[in-house]
Amino acid sequence: MKKLLILSSCLLSLVISNSALSIEADVWRYKVKPGHLEEAVKLFEEALDIAEEVGINTTIAQQSQGKDGEFIFHWADFYESAEARANSPYDNDKHTKYLNKFYESDALSTVRNYTMSLIDDELCSNPGVVSVYVWKPNPGMMSETLELFRSSKAIFEKHGFEIDMWQEGIGGMDNLQFVMCSVSPEEQVKSIRSLNSDEDWLAQQPNAPIWDSYNEASKLIYSFELTPIIPD
Repeated sequence: MKKLLILSSCLLSLVISNSALSIEADVWRYKVKPGHLEEAVKLFEEALDIAEEVGINTTIAQQSQGKDGEFIFHWADFYESAEARANSPYDNDKHTKYLNKFYESDALSTVRNYTMSLIDDELCSNPGVVSVYVWKPNPGMMSETLELFRSSKAIFEKHGFEIDMWQEGIGGMDNLQFVMCSVSPEEQVKSIRSLNSDEDWLAQQPNAPIWDSYNEASKLIYSFELTPIIPD
């Protein structure tokens, strides 16, 4: 039996989706400066309120696990197509005023920004915990890596996870992102326990709950976990 792409349990691109509309995302990663966490969260909550008012699908999430810990925030704007992204959704008075305020603030520094394209056909719905695993396909092994992604998606969704699969585009390194979504931390734990009792999974992972990330097609680069901000 072919070994599935394995993901560690420490819990968001240029492949084109097979669907007519390829979901696109713009992602910014920010680091909060010491002593400015409360100010940063207020800025992010205001951004989410404005996005809802003007009709942009924006998610902002605080990192709970990963490099630099809880001082990292991920801001992602999702679009139903490249054409939708090109329509300058930030070209409105509300965002102009907000962005002036945002860039005048000394609370944040930009760590990285990049684009992504969704490989599968839908986004996670109402995620409470988002675990992201970033993989680098070995030279000439992109197709094999995608096959492993799809095989892994099927087994993880069997146990209650919602899975998104992305490829980094401009600003990225062709890395693939395997995103595991759960409604809550409690549901995440239930899914992991269910997975680790699955006979098919145990055939691939005989040391479960210890997971082996090795596969011949790609290498796990890093991982992180996010908790989306829900404005009051």
